[in-house]
Amino acid sequence: MPLTVEPWTLREPTLDVDDLPRTAALLTVANGHLGVRGVLEEQRPEVPAGTLLAPVYEKFPHDYPERAYGYPDHDEQLVPVVDACGVDLEVDGEPFDVRTGTLEHHERRLDLRTGVLEREAVWTSPAGTTVEVRSRRWVSLVRRELVVAVYEVRAPQGARVRVRPVPGCPGPASADGPGLVTEACGHDEGRTWVAQRTVVAGVGAVLATEHDVSGPDGGTHRWVQAAHGWAVEADLPADGRLRLGTRAAYACGRRPVESLLADARTVLADAAAAGEDALESEHRAFLEEVWDRADVVVEGDDELQQAVRLAVLHTVQASACVEGTGLRAKGLTGLGYHGHTFWDAEGFVLPVLDHVLPSAAAAHLRWRHATLPRAVERARTLGLPGAAFPWRTISGAECSGYWPASTAAVHVTADITDALVRHVATTGDDALEREIGVDLLVHTARFWMGRGHRTDDGAFHVHGVTGPDEYTAVVDDNTYTNLLVVRSLEAAADVARRWPHEARRLGVDDDERAAWTSAAAAVVVPYADDLGVTEQSAGFTRNPVWDFSRPRDGWTPFEDRVHYTELYRHQLVKQADLVLALMVAGDRFTPEQKRRDFAYYEPLTVRDSSLSASVQAVVAAELGHLTLAHAYARECAFIDLHDLRRETQEGVHVASMAGAWDALVRGFGGLRVERGDVRLAPRLPPHLSRLRFRVQVDGSRLEVDARRDGVTYRLLSGERVVLRHAGEDGDEELVLTAAEPAQERALQPVAEPTPPQQPPGREPRV
Repeated sequence: MPLTVEPWTLREPTLDVDDLPRTAALLTVANGHLGVRGVLEEQRPEVPAGTLLAPVYEKFPHDYPERAYGYPDHDEQLVPVVDACGVDLEVDGEPFDVRTGTLEHHERRLDLRTGVLEREAVWTSPAGTTVEVRSRRWVSLVRRELVVAVYEVRAPQGARVRVRPVPGCPGPASADGPGLVTEACGHDEGRTWVAQRTVVAGVGAVLATEHDVSGPDGGTHRWVQAAHGWAVEADLPADGRLRLGTRAAYACGRRPVESLLADARTVLADAAAAGEDALESEHRAFLEEVWDRADVVVEGDDELQQAVRLAVLHTVQASACVEGTGLRAKGLTGLGYHGHTFWDAEGFVLPVLDHVLPSAAAAHLRWRHATLPRAVERARTLGLPGAAFPWRTISGAECSGYWPASTAAVHVTADITDALVRHVATTGDDALEREIGVDLLVHTARFWMGRGHRTDDGAFHVHGVTGPDEYTAVVDDNTYTNLLVVRSLEAAADVARRWPHEARRLGVDDDERAAWTSAAAAVVVPYADDLGVTEQSAGFTRNPVWDFSRPRDGWTPFEDRVHYTELYRHQLVKQADLVLALMVAGDRFTPEQKRRDFAYYEPLTVRDSSLSASVQAVVAAELGHLTLAHAYARECAFIDLHDLRRETQEGVHVASMAGAWDALVRGFGGLRVERGDVRLAPRLPPHLSRLRFRVQVDGSRLEVDARRDGVTYRLLSGERVVLRHAGEDGDEELVLTAAEPAQERALQPVAEPTPPQQPPGREPRV
């Protein structure tokens, strides 16, 4: 049964046990540090990886058929920890299992406004006893170690029930190989704790819980000892209820059990002192403030309106409390990609967080800065100066074993500095730039000076790289990479000028700054004069075009059925690459050049990556292909809700979900922030009658309300905002002040041109 999204609710109206792995991802409640997936409390049937902690990972040795210099020794993988919300329920001696007896009713609801997951079930046991089960849980967005849950059982005709919280401790595991082992545990009436640790990485995790029990009027309840813990038994009269409230705290790190346990108990003591109502109130207040910034109102497409709110919630849940760990590609909704951080975070999620949750964007950038020593070490391994950031990582070390699509994809280093520059421009956070920005930009500028080279004609090249398109690997002068190198070098020279004390501390002098500026001006952008298009990389347009008349197998990714040697030699684009350059470095292209480039690359792009549709949506909207952009925006929003890639069971696609917001705001809102210049070009596709959103502008907040009859710009906070509105007669500068906070303008009319065709069978999936 598909999940349905109502305006503010993701609802599962019935239970399909075969679909539990997928719904576990979509119904996750999380905060970026701690994630509790949408598994049934009874874990019958069992769905693995119920609870994930961002810092708790293990190292697994890479097994290379042929090992070579510089290959990482270990992969890093998140490992699930013991669940805090699990219970074992028995009814008149029979285990509660949705697969046995009769499941009269089952519904779960994720409240998008509050991030609270609720469940209702009516079950009749094989022996004929009926009970109603209700539960609710949330992971605090304020106290990142805390989970709060309630589990309630009602017996309409009476029953004897037995509820055991946290059903047992994980059994001891062998320490002979990598994995998570249970070190110790302790149980008492209403309290329990479990300590675990990864064998190789040495990361400890302690769960401590406290349980409040209230029984029925006219009935009895009592704590009794059970295997690996305590259980509550109750004789429920007709309509009697047993309520189990759980507060759970996780502490983790490379410290002794006693220290971690003390931290977890401190969290619990503070939570108990606050009380359940106050805990939920502060959690709700956090999300209310987020929605005040983040909500996008879409009129004319109810499905998109609902789906984009789910997308925003998952983006926030993946990032709200990422201090010290960084954003993960799947958030904490599953073990896909082994729980790694990629360039997705800087390229796709942070541009949204800059407006929606700036503190989370800053926390992620601080985490990247904290990993700078590892990036410097990696650059030394590669024989280069500066810092080379990893393609995929948990700790900050490179753990990808396939170098053509990882170590060669050096654009990740520029993605990080570009995200930093964009964040400062959007939020006005000069303190962050001084604190970590100078460090990051100087080290990466030195990396580019070592990684690139000059030819006799004075041109600056970056050879032997892989751009975002992983079907075109190890090429020379990838345009996207080179344009971000330009931005990185220019930004390094700029911050060294504006923060001279910090620059001198790093040994930067005028000659080095001048060298950066000179190199930036000489970076090559390959161009095919015969075609009049920008090349994705040097010589790309001279490769043969893929023969799309070959037999196809539905939406199966090409990499699953074609050898990479064939992929690499063709003009076959896995995901937006040159088109991403049009979006990220749009000021480097004329409007006519963008039109030619988009028309050339759209028929080559097969979108075998979830990172593509949002980019294509933004550029299509800018070029007037509004219906096509609308279709791509829907693909972003529905990617996991409709399980378009058949892999949501591994976790949601956070970057694509963030991309749904981006497709609307940067696409149809036309938001561009370039070098302190804020431009808006709102336009509506045929199916939308209204688009309203809010954005950050240098620390102030602006609302954009676009309707068929015009657009209203309104200053919501701050003293003054200067922006450019794209009108029919060109750009117009608008100044909004506290005294004159709102101005209205007409929408620029758009005559949709004929859009380019996609590869056969690769049209947007809506």
